Amino acid sequence: MNVENPPWVLKFISGKYQGGEFTLEEGREYVVGRSSECDMVLVEDMISRAHATFSVKDGKVYLRDNGSTNGSFVNGERITEVELSPNDRVLLGTSIIKLLPFAESESTIPAAPPLPKKQSNDPPADTQRNPRARTTVAGMMSGLLEEVPLPDLLQLFSTSRKTGILRIQGKREARLFLKEGRTIYAEFSEAPGLDPMKVAFRLMAWTEGMFVLEPWEDTEFPQEIEMSTEGMMMEAMRILDELDNARVDIELGQTLTVPSPLTAPLKDLDEEKLEAFQAALNYGAVEIALCAVEADEVPTLRALNRLVSNDYLLVS
Repeated sequence: MNVENPPWVLKFISGKYQGGEFTLEEGREYVVGRSSECDMVLVEDMISRAHATFSVKDGKVYLRDNGSTNGSFVNGERITEVELSPNDRVLLGTSIIKLLPFAESESTIPAAPPLPKKQSNDPPADTQRNPRARTTVAGMMSGLLEEVPLPDLLQLFSTSRKTGILRIQGKREARLFLKEGRTIYAEFSEAPGLDPMKVAFRLMAWTEGMFVLEPWEDTEFPQEIEMSTEGMMMEAMRILDELDNARVDIELGQTLTVPSPLTAPLKDLDEEKLEAFQAALNYGAVEIALCAVEADEVPTLRALNRLVSNDYLLVS
């Protein structure tokens, strides 16, 4: 292996080929597309026949879009031609691909040669792919939040104007409704009908879980999110910082229960604490209770913390 010009690996972190890896060699070009004549064949409707080209020169990796219908994106920006950096995320069709130095990948396979032209007795093109790749329902994008944080994912969807329902399964299940790249609604599956903006803010804090972008379903919403994706992400990060600095003992991922028997007198609670108590009683989870109260998240979190301290609630 040439140490000065090490090979690179394209790791599929979401989409139909999630888990697969493709090794890039120095001095070569790799055409990616739907055609069986391409070096890397991605069989899906959103990929053009010769969609894009990866090339490696002097140890650097470049990506060029070949005038594809749906475009090529790097870290949420549509590109024509760009030099890639380690850990850049490339969106082609429904596949998100991370560029990694070979030494940081899990791959032990050699660089893949160009695929032969498909003959009539060849297996379907997608079965010629890396055997480590996992397949989801055709056309769906799926992956892990550990690989693609939700803010990065929403930025990709915003730029590429995706429409669909992003289902997230972490400690609990939630859904984000996307229309032409904009998040218009968000809900916890176990507690629908809460303030969608607050739910979206809470989901931004999720760092673990699986996601899948499912087809759009016509749905009527009690209210829609009007804020842009960029504005929503910035506001979510601001609120998360405030929650982190709230100096409380409870955490967003914890569960609240009412002790039985409840000996602390409810008549001693003011309106703010009583509303927070009712939200904890109805929903249990701290992060859902924050969405069920009209007050801002930080004072609600502090009210819940005081309820725990004064034996109105138990935390686990």
